[in-house]
Amino acid sequence: MTTFPVLTDISAFLNRPKIEIVGFCAVAYALYYATTAIYLVFFHPLYKFPGPKTWAASRIPWARHVVKGDLWDVLSRLHEQYGPVVRIGPDEITTISPTAWKDIYVSNPVLPKDPYSQTPPLNGAHSLFTAAGDTHKRIRNTLVNGFSDKALREQSPIIENYAGQLVSRLQREAAKSTDGAVDIQKFYGYATFDMVTDLSLGDSFHGLEGDNEHSWILGFFFHAKFGTIRNCLSRFSPLDILLGLVLLGVTRKNRVRNWATVTEKIDRRLSRGDTSGVRSDFLTPVIGKLDEGGVKGITRKELTTNGLAFVIADCQLTTVALSASTYLLLRDPEKLKQLVEELRGAFQSDDQITVQSTQGLVYLEAVINESLRIHHPTPISLPRLLPPAGRVMTG
Repeated sequence: MTTFPVLTDISAFLNRPKIEIVGFCAVAYALYYATTAIYLVFFHPLYKFPGPKTWAASRIPWARHVVKGDLWDVLSRLHEQYGPVVRIGPDEITTISPTAWKDIYVSNPVLPKDPYSQTPPLNGAHSLFTAAGDTHKRIRNTLVNGFSDKALREQSPIIENYAGQLVSRLQREAAKSTDGAVDIQKFYGYATFDMVTDLSLGDSFHGLEGDNEHSWILGFFFHAKFGTIRNCLSRFSPLDILLGLVLLGVTRKNRVRNWATVTEKIDRRLSRGDTSGVRSDFLTPVIGKLDEGGVKGITRKELTTNGLAFVIADCQLTTVALSASTYLLLRDPEKLKQLVEELRGAFQSDDQITVQSTQGLVYLEAVINESLRIHHPTPISLPRLLPPAGRVMTG
């Protein structure tokens, strides 16, 4: 029987010493990587955009800073060096142009989300943050009434309750402290976690009443970190498959606990039915709109996914925003004094301070907006995909 020459060559190659095979594969990969890098840096459609060549050639520098948590600082310095538009990856550019926000996020047609930046739902059901198209529209229409101005007014007793608990806890901690110093970020975290879980799941973890919440905050934030690392790994196939399985195994216990807790609390809240007139939360508009067919309402799994997503996002972002605002005010005593004067001039007692009564405080609103501008709490970028024909931005 005749053996094809190509098969003979492969057989001979595989029979060579393993060290030679490994060396050949290493050289082949190095050549592939080098030629790909040359193409990305000098011939890719984005090659004209300014930015560091190492970032254009590989995703490794970007992923390194994402995992370290200092990407925001690095991007700020890159924009200072290269200008308002910088290439930060083989296929990604970033801009700080003020007009780009509407061009990217409010354009018509809507630019699709970058799938690499989305954490795949572990239970197979998308949240409002990861869903797209009709699924996103269906979930949004089901949940949106829980975030309206009317809903905020109805939810105000819950918000005001935890604000009062926060003040009381800070007073107790300050009285116990030998030097008067208090880790205010920790208690901001307790307050937001209590409030957000109450609104999202129908039940609080009662962290402001003790220290039992601290492990839960760490656990839920660990869930967020897991998603960030998993998103980075998705850029490096097939490495993402191997390391993804390892990561899933290492984090399994924590993730199972989070999902079980969220599922239990949501089940308990749904069993209470429509509580309109008694209390209002994010789940109030969802009662009666569960639809396992996923046609009009929201499925049970989607509700669990969204509940967990709201807890992680709302608690983390609100804690960072409050901490940043406090830090910036303490750095500028004149601005702090002006804010204190506005608050004390508007209210004669604590019970007068409500969600509704603080709406007209001009300087307070300015402080909030400026704090968000200087130190926005969003820990990641929100990348969008451009169509093959491209799109004019800030033009």
